[in-house]
Amino acid sequence: MLDQLQQFNGGFPLTTTAKEFNDYLKDYLERSVLFMDVMRKRGNQMMDMTQNNSATVLNFEHKVIMDGSKFERPINYWLAEILPPKGVKTDHKLRPYVIQDPRAGQGPGIGGFKKDSEIGNALRHGHPVYFIGFNSEPIEGQTYEDIIHGQLAFYEHVAKLHPHSPKMCTVGNCAAGYLTMFSAMQHPEIFGPILIAGSPLSYWNGERGRYPMRYKGGLVGGSWINSLLGDLGGGKFDGTYLVLNFDLLNPANFLWTKQYELFANIDKESDRYLQFEKWWGDFIQFNTEEIKWLVDKLFVGNELTTGNLMTSDGIRLDPRMITSPIITFVSDGDNISPPAQSAGWIADLYHDEKEIEARGKTIVYCLNKKVGHLAIFTATKVGKREDEMFVENMDTIDMLPPGLYELVLETPEGAESNQPLQSRYEPRTIEDIKKLGYNSKEDDRAFATVAKASEANSFVYSTFIQPWFKMFANDSYANIVKNFKPLRQSYTAFSDIVNPWMKVFEPLAINIQNNRSEVSTDNKFIQLQGQVANMITDYLKSFQDIRDNFQEQMFFNYWSNPWVQKFWGTYDKEPRYIPSKTQFDRKRLDTKHIAEIKQHLPISNNVEALFRFVSLSLHGNNSLAENTARILLDEARAMEPRWDDHRLKNIIRMQSMVVDYDPDAALDELSKYSFATSDFDQVTLAVRRTADRIGVVSENVEKVVKNIASKLNIKSE
Repeated sequence: MLDQLQQFNGGFPLTTTAKEFNDYLKDYLERSVLFMDVMRKRGNQMMDMTQNNSATVLNFEHKVIMDGSKFERPINYWLAEILPPKGVKTDHKLRPYVIQDPRAGQGPGIGGFKKDSEIGNALRHGHPVYFIGFNSEPIEGQTYEDIIHGQLAFYEHVAKLHPHSPKMCTVGNCAAGYLTMFSAMQHPEIFGPILIAGSPLSYWNGERGRYPMRYKGGLVGGSWINSLLGDLGGGKFDGTYLVLNFDLLNPANFLWTKQYELFANIDKESDRYLQFEKWWGDFIQFNTEEIKWLVDKLFVGNELTTGNLMTSDGIRLDPRMITSPIITFVSDGDNISPPAQSAGWIADLYHDEKEIEARGKTIVYCLNKKVGHLAIFTATKVGKREDEMFVENMDTIDMLPPGLYELVLETPEGAESNQPLQSRYEPRTIEDIKKLGYNSKEDDRAFATVAKASEANSFVYSTFIQPWFKMFANDSYANIVKNFKPLRQSYTAFSDIVNPWMKVFEPLAINIQNNRSEVSTDNKFIQLQGQVANMITDYLKSFQDIRDNFQEQMFFNYWSNPWVQKFWGTYDKEPRYIPSKTQFDRKRLDTKHIAEIKQHLPISNNVEALFRFVSLSLHGNNSLAENTARILLDEARAMEPRWDDHRLKNIIRMQSMVVDYDPDAALDELSKYSFATSDFDQVTLAVRRTADRIGVVSENVEKVVKNIASKLNIKSE
């Protein structure tokens, strides 16, 4: 019998197994106490944050310079100037950055709660940085349209502070992407490049079998549910509903993995866990009318990409009104704002890439293959790679000719600390966007049917049910409902402020930390623990897959049913207005675009000649490395230091457009200029220097030189 037990134990003596179990048990009990103490701290954090209306996890010193609560139509947003850390100098001649934080259930600060972040990278490059945050409680009577109108004042104020700098770069994360673009639609001339990160602008778009969050509205019959939840809160919609929605997208992580990873790595993960939970558990509130507007107009209604979204006072909100370059950062691992939604708006608005060019637009998307939604603007890896790349690219991105591009980061992951980041712009087509996920007409019709039903259900609710809630509403009841939400209770139940019994873990945890000895990872019981944990994770993921498939089938089985669609009047109609699929005067648009290019065919100065020459040399090379754009701007500054960057960038941009349109005519005009100009040798010297710096194949330059020479000979005869 003893031999059999030893064989089961891999041949080791049973005393070894007993010792391993004893070590594991001690470690398990110590980790349990430390885990409970972290839960206590987490609960106390939540209590501190939610009781402070202006709490933020912003990890940079800042001062509020504009308070939206003082506006004529007050809002709970504010504008802060980020004060540079010690040792960092800000150059107010550089382009200012404005980072807008997402108000999506949690408090402000996530865009700058780490050193390696959007804010940190902009500061390290010397840019003045501003931050738009918000308070946890909305102003009484505040509407979402008040926010749309009011926050524009923040951007106008930053523009006035930097009248001689390049136009501001704005960054909108997630829900802040809408607001950033709404401001740029109203006052496009004050904006420079606009970066929207993980922002689902085209909410209906998606792929069957992936990312089921877009079905939520249809599964509950539309937006009436938001009114109900808001009325239960006395006119306030609690952010816990949104956070719980996000959590339940990945039940394995929510119910098990996040807590288990903390427990299993309690000595290393505590600080990181508490740092993130400080923001994740800082639940905020919306006025019911705010969330209702968002759901009706953007999520269920999907009106943003129609170009026909109107405010109640008649302001049209059309993304095509934005004149600045737009960069959208998307990830294939994002289950909240997948690429189909955060890049699909481009295919909604523009028929093809030629239309983008003809309208003079520059649109860039950057695709990460794996990070999740929050990692897009919180992960340290993203901060060191994509965020750093965006800051480095913003001063050259407005030199790109109009068109659609993908910004590709070439530096291998992990190598960014040892070598400069390398990136390039690759021309793309609308078909490339659609490959990221795009609805069929049948899928669109299902969502359009939901939108119709939502309108009717909301009318019934507001007419017959909502008055009863308003009749009996009071603050005491609303506070009870808010504080006893299960998600809030999952924090407060562990707080020693609410639950004094939790105080026992504080001295125990201190004592354990002073005498802690971790068990070896070779311990068989630690390995068994990991195997069991993986089994639980796999089971929950299997449940998630079954649930997601069931919800998708239920959604389409009902809302794609011809009888349901006939009842709501959507069966034989176009499901939605898509600007890219409608007729427009393409000939007039193209004629105007070509006329503008032809105006710039003749060359009037050496700077234009230099970049006509360079563009001819680069012609046929579809991709453009970012360092090439930087070199071109350096050479332009060297040739004409009196001109501002805006003028120089426009010249570089336009010369590329002229060459792309008609390279032969462009070469003829360069030849004419070279024949008529006495100091053309300066241009050729600058061309050769530029070619050497950017690595242009010398034979391309020589080919252009020979072509010019041949034309000069013709003219001299």
